[in-house]
Amino acid sequence: MLTILGFLLLFTAGLSDGSFFLPMKYTKKWEWEHAWAVFSLSFFVISWILTIIFIPNIFEIYSAVASKYIYMLLIFGALWGVGAILFGTALHLLGMALGYPIALGTVACFGALIPLVTIESDNLFTYKGLLVVIGIIIAVVGIVVSSRAFKAREEAAEKAIDARPVPMAVGLVVAILAGLFSSFINIGFSFGENVIQTARELGVSDIFSGTVVWSIFFSIAFVVNILYCLFLMIKRNTLKDFIGPHNKRNFSMGIAMGAFFIAAVYIYSMGATCLGSWGEVPGWVFFMSIDIITGNLWGLFSGEWDNAPRIARKLLKRGMMIIIFAILVVAVSQAV
Repeated sequence: MLTILGFLLLFTAGLSDGSFFLPMKYTKKWEWEHAWAVFSLSFFVISWILTIIFIPNIFEIYSAVASKYIYMLLIFGALWGVGAILFGTALHLLGMALGYPIALGTVACFGALIPLVTIESDNLFTYKGLLVVIGIIIAVVGIVVSSRAFKAREEAAEKAIDARPVPMAVGLVVAILAGLFSSFINIGFSFGENVIQTARELGVSDIFSGTVVWSIFFSIAFVVNILYCLFLMIKRNTLKDFIGPHNKRNFSMGIAMGAFFIAAVYIYSMGATCLGSWGEVPGWVFFMSIDIITGNLWGLFSGEWDNAPRIARKLLKRGMMIIIFAILVVAVSQAV
């Protein structure tokens, strides 16, 4: 029963994370930085609300942990904050249908490669290291196929009168960098094991113990994101556009983005805990696959590829499936 509950939670988390960017498409007369600023404030506030509800002794836990572990969470949280900015930019440039597979496929690969190189370097030339490298190569193939889909779509769009082609290279580089920096959420969680263990010793249940790292993690990430958004508003002179006739709608969309995202993080933590050792491999692959497929489908349903030729759509689906297979290979490496 606990295993079934775990997979149901991971399925819900994948749906939620794959949907978080969708509300931004329905804001009116707002630039990217406006919606992203509200999203950042939303995930910061909601994460603290949930932390205080589920872990009322959170500050006692933090005070009992050696300061170096808190600093590590702050460092990785700041790096992930950069990744969040890049991820949002990648989705803005490439769309959800293409941005999700590329960025999240890269997250999975780097999330396994970085700890392997920095922490488990002895395993680099073992079967585990070989599988990670193979997974990365497969992911690169998937990205190449996806880029061909993007190119086919843009070539068709250039023939339209109102076409506004997006530079493919820029979008792909941003998406790959987004994956690199976003992988620090997994690495930060690993380095938060001492904080999690302290929480358990102070009475926090196993199912909620993994969430103790998020309030610190997302606090520093919020600072990074909000400062970047303010920088863009000042640079582009768009700060005044926060106030307008569509405020209620726009702020609701931004808050919904943060709610979807934080829900995914917390539900995934609980689902992975329910699965135990299964959470590391089948659970991770299941979650990432649902996440990618959901983002891809929302992109298609919202019309991102309505005018794309058939070959572009086929290449997009093929690239997505190759990237999901790459995630499976990387996940299996963690069980070797």
